[in-house]
This record gives sequence, structure tokens and C-alpha cells, in this order.
Amino acid sequence: AVVSTQSTGEQKYLHSVKRGSVMTDTFAEVISSLDKTSTEKDGSLINSYDERTYKFEKIKFNLGNPLKPRDYSSEVISTPDQKSLLWESSGPRKSSEIAVRFTPRYFPSAARESLREEEETWLAKNTRAQSVVKLADGDTKEKERNPVWLADKASIFYKQGNFPAAINAYSEAINISSGLPKLYINRASAYIVLNMFENAVTDCSQALELLTPPVERNRMSRVRTLAKRGSAYCQLDKLQQALEDYRLAQQLAPEDQNLRVDVSLLENKLEFNTKTILQ
Repeated sequence: AVVSTQSTGEQKYLHSVKRGSVMTDTFAEVISSLDKTSTEKDGSLINSYDERTYKFEKIKFNLGNPLKPRDYSSEVISTPDQKSLLWESSGPRKSSEIAVRFTPRYFPSAARESLREEEETWLAKNTRAQSVVKLADGDTKEKERNPVWLADKASIFYKQGNFPAAINAYSEAINISSGLPKLYINRASAYIVLNMFENAVTDCSQALELLTPPVERNRMSRVRTLAKRGSAYCQLDKLQQALEDYRLAQQLAPEDQNLRVDVSLLENKLEFNTKTILQ
């Protein structure tokens, strides 16, 4: 047979815990059932509450007063360890604020040493663009200071045949953002329609300078720009420069049959002109 070493109070307590109905009154009954005797030790009278008694009392108080600190001023501490066995609730913690300062960051990603030069270049361009926008007319709407909106507006004017208005819109967009090669290429097309070939050559040359480094991504843009400048050179009767541009364009796009035909025509015309001069 198994002999239980638990007291009657402990058994009542464990039974109540298993039932899930531990209440303050139950603990009062448990504690009242424990034997309280006094014995002499070293010539002094001490209370013989054992350690289990104080543990039960601690649990009883904490369940009955979960957030209320216990006041020991009115209680008689019989032993030095009695107070240490009782838990005193500290209540909720006080809230406070901590000031934190972060390094200014204009990009959503983390700083990278490898991207530092690229980010500084972007910031410099953005600063220039913002300064141009701030210098714009105060009566101008915000969207009218957006180079993308101006480019779209210029394209509408071009399709409508209003080429002067298209040139003005492209020019305004270039004043705000001078680093977009597409603006120069499209304005060159409008210049060619209005027979302003020198201006077209200038815009195409500027666009080619911006289309660097020469990579696959901007290959077709360079092809169109070279062909456009070659066309303007033809109108200015600068056939040799025109042939050089068309040959460069053909090297970039050897599959383009139109460029092959244009190169052949220019070569024949230059040969004819040379024979005519020699005669």
C-alpha cells in the first residue's frame, strides 16, 4: 500500500486544484485546518508554521488580490523568513517614452557601400530637377511641371499635327529634366517635319551622348537616333555624314532591310556625284 505523506490541508488543496475551483475561501479552509503549535528552540519561543503554510498563504493572497500590493504594517512577522515567503504584487509597470534618432535615409532599401555612387548620382539629378520645378512659374500647375506629363502632351500634339506645340512641350520637359534621351529624339522628329534640320541634328547628337553606355537595352534607341540624324544630314546635303550614320545603324540592326536599302542608295548617290565631279 502507498502511504501518503501529505497533510490533510495539502490534500484538500491539491483536490481543489484538480477540480479547477481554487478560490480564496478554499485556501482559508486549508490554512485553518493546518496544525499551529509552538515549540521551544534555543531558549526562544517561535511559531512552528512550516514552509508549506506560507506557500499556501502566498497563493491565497495572490489569487484574491492579483494587482493589490500587500500591506505588512498591520501584520505581526513571527519569523524572519515569513515576509520573504509572501509575494507582493508590484502592479502594472509605468509607461515611458524613449527618444530614438535615425540617420536620414531617402531610399527604402538599406544603405550599401557598392550602391553609394549610384545613389549620390540620383540624388544630384533629383536635386537639380527639384530646383528647376521650384523656379517655374507660380501659376503653373503641378502636373505641368512633370516631364512625363509634358512628354505625353507633346506626343498628343505631334499626332494631331500641331508640331510647334509639340516642340514647345518637349522643350519645357527638357528644361525640367535634361537627362531623358527620348525627349530629344522626339523633338528631333518634330524639327524634321518643320524642315529645321540643323536643330534635328543637334538633338540627335545630344540623345546619342545620353544613350551611354552602349548596351543591348538601348540598342534600338541608338539605331533610330542614328537613322534620324542620317535623314537630317541627307536633307542638308551632307551625304557622307548621312552614310556614316546609316552604316552605324545597320551594324547595330543588320536584320533591318530598310537600313540596308538606305545605305545602298546613299552609296550609289555618292558614287554618282563623284563621277559627275570628275567629268
